[in-house]
Amino acid sequence: MNRRLPRSLTLTVLALTGALALAGCGKKPKFVDSPVPEGQVDPFPRTYPNPSQDPKPAKPAGSGVQFP
Repeated sequence: MNRRLPRSLTLTVLALTGALALAGCGKKPKFVDSPVPEGQVDPFPRTYPNPSQDPKPAKPAGSGVQFP
């Protein structure tokens, strides 16, 4: 007798296998910084790009394409 799994179960198993395979491919750091000691200011989050180093502070960032 030849038994087959339902198509939805087969697709679910394939999707789960693919998701788990991709989850294992992430790049992991070799070293993780320790937390900031209590009493010190955490530099993150901060504004990006740094407004003090912005070469054109009055001009909003755009795509670089200018139309007439």
